[in-house]
Amino acid sequence: MTYFSFIKYTLLPSLLLVIGGSLYAQEVSDKELPTRKVDRKVKEDTRKNQPGKHAIAYIYVKDGEKLLYGNRCAIEETHQMGFEYVLEDKRYQDFGTKWRRFGNNLKIKTKLVFTKGPWWKATLNKRLKQCAQSTGDFTG
Repeated sequence: MTYFSFIKYTLLPSLLLVIGGSLYAQEVSDKELPTRKVDRKVKEDTRKNQPGKHAIAYIYVKDGEKLLYGNRCAIEETHQMGFEYVLEDKRYQDFGTKWRRFGNNLKIKTKLVFTKGPWWKATLNKRLKQCAQSTGDFTG
């Protein structure tokens, strides 16, 4: 082995590793940087920290006879309860979709019984009736 190949293949790479190992792209700092978060233990994007944001569940209905569909007050009341009524297209109401609709609606309504109480439907109907009367959609 020649002197130049020894320097080229052994000494130079080990010298580069020793020098390069002590270099960093950034300095590691333990001081706290300014941030929006006050407490580092609290995660920002959790639902409990953002009470205004919650997932809206959908209850599928065949006909929208008593829904007040398009009434802003009625939509706000159903969103406060945590769901929204959705009209199902009559062209797609076959046997399979009826069972899927039944299963979905059963799950959502059971959740509403436990979260909003067993009389959630009566409470909602009362609120929807008040919405209809206040906006002029009530005919009875």
